[in-house]
Amino acid sequence: MTPFADVADYEARYGEVEDEARVSALLQDATNIIASQPGFELRDGDDTFIGVLETVACAMVHRSLMSGAYAGLSNVSQGAGGYTASVAVYNPGGDLYLTRNEKRALGIGCGRIGQTDPYGRDAR
Repeated sequence: MTPFADVADYEARYGEVEDEARVSALLQDATNIIASQPGFELRDGDDTFIGVLETVACAMVHRSLMSGAYAGLSNVSQGAGGYTASVAVYNPGGDLYLTRNEKRALGIGCGRIGQTDPYGRDAR
């Protein structure tokens, strides 16, 4: 499957990248993860939906790349006299994942209502 975003799309949102090959590979990975979600359907011709796919793929890659060093911290505390320091990294493994809002924007991960007839009768 063709990636939902390319390196130029990523750079337009988050600035110049050092390793274009890595960002390109992560964008493909993000595309694969999105496309594998239950309920995902690609809507060709829907420019808004295509834009959301591009945005979400770039955001997933950005979260993954922000996992290094002191970027992406969820909690930092320091002390003084007792020499205490503590850091909690938001995404320590650099995982690619979808947030709840991203799933909602893509129309995936939502509950569905339906019915089945175990006897195969017409449900009219």
